[in-house]
Amino acid sequence: MICLTGDVHQRSYRGTDTPFSPYSEVELAEKYVNIAAGYGIRMTLFFTGKACLEEPRGVKRLAEMPLCEIGGHTFAAFRDPWSRIYRKIYRNPWGSPAHQQRDIVKTINSIQSVIGRRISVWRNHSYINTVDTPKFLETAAIRWVSDEVNPLKQSWEPLSPALNSLPINVRPDHEHLLHGKYQPGKAKPSQLKGRVSIAEWVEQVKTDVQAISAGGGIATILAHPLCMEVADGMVAFEELCRFLQSFPTCWVSEVDA
Repeated sequence: MICLTGDVHQRSYRGTDTPFSPYSEVELAEKYVNIAAGYGIRMTLFFTGKACLEEPRGVKRLAEMPLCEIGGHTFAAFRDPWSRIYRKIYRNPWGSPAHQQRDIVKTINSIQSVIGRRISVWRNHSYINTVDTPKFLETAAIRWVSDEVNPLKQSWEPLSPALNSLPINVRPDHEHLLHGKYQPGKAKPSQLKGRVSIAEWVEQVKTDVQAISAGGGIATILAHPLCMEVADGMVAFEELCRFLQSFPTCWVSEVDA
């Protein structure tokens, strides 16, 4: 079983890859979904609440696409004033438990206001969580969280009776790709260590998927729409989807179905 996932941030986010595309991440998500859907692939995209408020029409169109599941990805990817303050004081943008709980609720409500239904899946921005995260997600009726990167875990696991974890067990794109500012001549050699071309990354993902699938596991892929666009205009992403079409795919919310 394959679970294809991606993260989508707000137009005002201004991340490291933002300067390398004239399109917003929501706009690129539509291109991404259309490519994957063309191969019959189900996918789960995790949106910041602010992305939904800044581009509601685009997010609503995505939510109406039959193969696309919508999840939460914090409200503003820690670009809000309190998160910046907490990062300086505590070296963790979540800061106080109350701030984290408010952010989760605000994100869920913002997404619901646009797509017309509650979400049940979640991924924290930059995988940042605390000991309080599971209980806050569970209280907010989130059933699935996918923010542990662990190639040794082949399938999902319960965190509590009402909350499950789906680890990302295929190497994520953003941390491993030579793309955007992470290119020879643009970044320090230390920042490029372990990074590979988009073609090499796709081949590595194929190898990981085959191994996990052969072992009866769930291969969970993280491929950001923006990273896929910046790397080569989503050409390699389409090649990956062409490969994935021979495997059964599922949304995060249905891996235990």
